[in-house]
Amino acid sequence: MNASSGTNKGTGIENQFSSPQRITITIPAMTLKKLLKRSLVEGRSLSNLAAYLLEQSLDGDSQD
Repeated sequence: MNASSGTNKGTGIENQFSSPQRITITIPAMTLKKLLKRSLVEGRSLSNLAAYLLEQSLDGDSQD
């Protein structure tokens, strides 16, 4: 990884970014279908819903 992806090359130390960062993930087709349906129901973009769900899953995580 490099500094633009959130980690200093070779150090393992994460940078503290104040702006959102973009990532790419691969998910199963059924998960995508469920996310798309939920995003439409909630009136959110797919990206916004995915970010929200990730944030919620990490709330209270003691390793941050």
